[in-house]
Amino acid sequence: MEEKLARLIECERLIRTTQAEWLRLIAELNIDKDAFVDIAMALQLSHTNAAYLTQWATHVVTVFPNVVDAMDAGVISERSAQALVDPTIGYSEELAQKVVATTLEGAEGRCCQQLRRSVQGRLQRADPAEHARRREKRRRDRKVEIYDTEDGMAALRCEQPAEIAQAMYAKVDRIARQEPNNGRSMDAVRADVLASLVLEEPRSAGSKVLIQVTVPITALLGVDERPGQLDAGQVIPAEVVRELMAHPGTIFHRLLTDPAGNLLEYSPDVYRPKADVDRFVRARHRTCVMPCCSHPSRSCDIDHAVAWPEGKSTGRNLGPLDRRHHRWKHATKARVTIEEDGTATIETRWGQTYVTKPEPVEEPPF
Repeated sequence: MEEKLARLIECERLIRTTQAEWLRLIAELNIDKDAFVDIAMALQLSHTNAAYLTQWATHVVTVFPNVVDAMDAGVISERSAQALVDPTIGYSEELAQKVVATTLEGAEGRCCQQLRRSVQGRLQRADPAEHARRREKRRRDRKVEIYDTEDGMAALRCEQPAEIAQAMYAKVDRIARQEPNNGRSMDAVRADVLASLVLEEPRSAGSKVLIQVTVPITALLGVDERPGQLDAGQVIPAEVVRELMAHPGTIFHRLLTDPAGNLLEYSPDVYRPKADVDRFVRARHRTCVMPCCSHPSRSCDIDHAVAWPEGKSTGRNLGPLDRRHHRWKHATKARVTIEEDGTATIETRWGQTYVTKPEPVEEPPF
């Protein structure tokens, strides 16, 4: 198994190197407005897809050559390149290049979702006024859509500001976890709860839910406009955070961070010691500690790296694992260790070692 896994990793590196050459060739072939037609025929693509690909490849190769170099070196995939570049559309080229270059420094070992979140957060913190303008434009375009899927099913999609969407999901999830599943998956229970909330207006529709927002104290006091961040990673303008904080029943907790934004201390004051540790771990790790996992820590199990009672229930021995990774760890006897700063080292049954670090509570733009 170790040899097969090593070969799989080598194949992935070769694919990334080939993708880098592929992008450079497309950019070099883009010599006039008709070039995409030749590229479409060569790659067996529709004209629409070929036009987009030609434009995107040329943009990346011209504006972000360091991204293509990282692909060539096997550090990132094409999907990760898209995650780095696409969020920069609409921002100034100078700012985009600085943010992407900074994010690339720590790109190795991170999945495309993590890289996208990092670029988005850096851009929004570097230019909060532009972020607020773009957000307001998107907010005015919020909508509900329905479209057919397979086998007689349909999907209902609702686009809302992140803090509202998070609160909506948290409410559906909380109610669903109180319902008997009757043989249904949790996803199916959530779907049924949402349908009931919309169609039947149950008495539980008026109950409140919890969402967590991290915000610099200076922004909360109106000294500056540094944005806040939801526990799932979305950045929201300081003005919106102040509106949320003005709601009755808001509870404040102090989070002490180092200059790089890493959480050092969590002081809730209103929780019991056991809950204090739980809150600290979930605040330090916004997602599952496993590599490239974006499952929010708020719905993860808090796992002892060293099994209790040998391992203590402290921040140094606790980390969030989503249920699938929690079961995987015990089923495969994987070894997990967690350092004081939250750095997790995972040693797998096939001899691989992975190291993950918590994403900073507030990641500096550069």
